[in-house]
Amino acid sequence: MINVFPICIKTKNCWFQFLEKHNYTYYENHTIITPDKYILTTVRIPRGLNESSSNTTKKHPVILLHGIWSNPQDLILMGPNSIGFLLVESGFDVYLMASRGNTYSTAHEYFSTDSVEYWDFGFDEVGRYDIPCNIDYVKNLTGNSNVSFIGHSQGGTSFVTFAATRPEYLKSITSAHLFAPVVYMDYSRLPFFSVIKNNQMTLEAVVTNLGLNKGVFTYNPIITVLGMIFCNIESPLIEICASLLGIQGPDPDQLNRTKITVMATNDPAGGSFKQLIHYLQVAQSGKFREYNYYNQNQKIYQQEEPPLYNLTAINGTLLHIWYGENDFFTGEKDYKKLISEIPCAIAKKVENELWNHIDFAFAIESYKYVYRHVLDELLSHV
Repeated sequence: MINVFPICIKTKNCWFQFLEKHNYTYYENHTIITPDKYILTTVRIPRGLNESSSNTTKKHPVILLHGIWSNPQDLILMGPNSIGFLLVESGFDVYLMASRGNTYSTAHEYFSTDSVEYWDFGFDEVGRYDIPCNIDYVKNLTGNSNVSFIGHSQGGTSFVTFAATRPEYLKSITSAHLFAPVVYMDYSRLPFFSVIKNNQMTLEAVVTNLGLNKGVFTYNPIITVLGMIFCNIESPLIEICASLLGIQGPDPDQLNRTKITVMATNDPAGGSFKQLIHYLQVAQSGKFREYNYYNQNQKIYQQEEPPLYNLTAINGTLLHIWYGENDFFTGEKDYKKLISEIPCAIAKKVENELWNHIDFAFAIESYKYVYRHVLDELLSHV
């Protein structure tokens, strides 16, 4: 018999079933509407398993944001050892964001996901709209004047764009921890990345002309079922699945093979083609700047080239940038460049030379190398 880790088929209810499976039956489902009318889902876990519902003590809110084409379940997928559940059990009021285009945030007041207009967003809009809307919502809901933030991969990228474009919000951020934020990619070691990067304009033109510039890796039940079958711990193909995860930086000792099925059936979880193109534009130019619309730049930005994100405006908060030496997305020199350009950045290199991009969410020893330090820092403010 195939031994499937207790999961559900990825549907609109899967995330909530996962919470209930871990006895967080009292989670709260919140709907947040952005200024550009995207309808987002954020789940709140207000208290730990052993806390009474009558406890009215005001807690410090922590907002968590997942990576590109990923979903918030990644930040609780490892169960009691995940950063989401560890925060809850440490006394924090936890909010799991689902950014626009994700399986759990696919609604819009005017556009359907069948339209090109719906998918006209990148990591910029997640930072410019989704993050500040969540901050405002949480502050209004709880009465707290400050929140903390944790973002993984694009969740960190979008926080950087948020902080650069909405610096007035930084006074509301007690502390931020960015796990492997992808900004500069001059030293990326991803397979075939240089070829894709150098042909970014051709790729963009082909996809646009073919009408494929819509959702990427959106929910497909067939793909989910195939992931359950082929990436199961008892499948002869399990090592192929493990190798695919290792593309982001091989770290076999930290990969829990019993949970590869969970990863394969929950990710990817949808997003836009424009998110990828924006990353490729940044990589090709070597500049962290807004989206390049080419001959439309003058109309949109009133200048020929996209404006740079003002990283020097990011100040007045504690911004911890975590990175691993074995991250194939972004090289160590790329992280050091980013850290040098942000006045309030605090470098946090993981003390494990094999630590890769996805280890921040899925590593066996994530508590030892990362989470315990994050919890200690956040607890020092409450």
